[in-house]
Amino acid sequence: MAIDESQIEKIVRGVVENLLSSQNTSNLKTSQPSAENEGLFDRIDDAIAAAKAAQAQFVELGREARYKIVDSIRKAAQANKERLARMTVEETKMGRTEDKILKIEVAALYTPGPEELEIKTYSDEKGIVTVEGAPFGVIAAIAPMTNPGPTIINNTITMISAGNSVVFLPHPSAHNCTLETFKIVHRAIVNAGGPPNLITAAKASKIENTAAIFKSPDVDLLVVTGGPGIVRLSMKSGKRVMGAGPGNPPVIVDDTADVEKAAADIMAGATFDNNILCNEEKICICMRSVIDRLLAAFARNKTIVLNEEQAQKVINVVVKDGEIVKGYMGKNCDVILKDAGINIDPGIKLAVFIAKEDNPMVQHEQLMPVLPIVVVDSFEEAVKVAVRVEHGFKHTAIIHSKDIGRITKFGQEINCAILVVNGPSKSLAVGVSKGGTTWTIAGATGEGATSPKTFTRMRRLVVNDAMNFVK
Repeated sequence: MAIDESQIEKIVRGVVENLLSSQNTSNLKTSQPSAENEGLFDRIDDAIAAAKAAQAQFVELGREARYKIVDSIRKAAQANKERLARMTVEETKMGRTEDKILKIEVAALYTPGPEELEIKTYSDEKGIVTVEGAPFGVIAAIAPMTNPGPTIINNTITMISAGNSVVFLPHPSAHNCTLETFKIVHRAIVNAGGPPNLITAAKASKIENTAAIFKSPDVDLLVVTGGPGIVRLSMKSGKRVMGAGPGNPPVIVDDTADVEKAAADIMAGATFDNNILCNEEKICICMRSVIDRLLAAFARNKTIVLNEEQAQKVINVVVKDGEIVKGYMGKNCDVILKDAGINIDPGIKLAVFIAKEDNPMVQHEQLMPVLPIVVVDSFEEAVKVAVRVEHGFKHTAIIHSKDIGRITKFGQEINCAILVVNGPSKSLAVGVSKGGTTWTIAGATGEGATSPKTFTRMRRLVVNDAMNFVK
């Protein structure tokens, strides 16, 4: 049952305020936008109205226009990737600039566009059936602070490829870098002949904006990329929701794995942009028979293996009252360890340590390059632990094994949107020819890796005893 406006206002003010770490926008200075030609408005209701009008204009341009517009977005994002990456690190204080450049590049190049959509027609002597995807209309998309630029680029390409317009809500702690990306994308749309306001946003990030999109009759779909609280909250709005909530991806290393490669792959995946992506390795589960080999291999791959005392010092710093300290999310490994009284070479990118399953860093999505390892005695136990610590998010899981039966068993039991086998988590960002990439993995609501097809409503035209031109 949909909740009423007073409940929405109460919930949004009480819950969203706790979910978002900051209600104030950054002091970073950016160019002041013009609402008339940048898609930015003082009031979120005006942004919604403008997006609705633009969507009607957009579909009248025809599907071929979308190819030119998407190509323009790809080129503009590529041209500004270094500047946007630096700005994101400066504002959010999370991650690594070189990795953020790559994230923007991947979003620009590998996001599927209009080419993914197809119209299917079936004909026989009794008539004809045509099946095609229609746009939802106006989509309200909540963007995260962890991947603000890539999410704006990816969401825009996939959503407008399907014929929708988009109202974006930036995370307050990434307000300016999100809107800077937004403006670049908006200009690219207009420069390619698209209507102004095909994407819109409010100039300021306010709690009230979230309440407004929840109750607006002109918003047809909510797409939420964020933590579990905001996803749960959006699902109480009474609207159709696609929720990309948290992930807590386990990675299993069994006794058939190429252990040396597994260590290198896990290090590469768990340290990319300092582990702030929700699909990256968060917990390693290793069989006891190969744990010593795995730890030795880690030590050869820009990784420090913490002893029990060192591990406890780190845990004491990054965990408070059973919860992960947000201030350490996305920080470099050497910075985190220094605050724990452990000095290491800045070239070390990852810290690993042996942990029990009930450790908070095993149970919670920690978003930092500090990886707990749970040791088990059998593959069966590894699978059970992985399923428990993934918490049913159905997001991402990784396995290193040469046993196809075990890989199959794990994939069936963990039942995630994405399963990576014998590679780093970041290998899921593949070229368009292999399905493309996504920055909104809707595990919470079941859609999985989103694409233009995700943002369409399937419509079927059935014509009886006509239009069947061949008998």
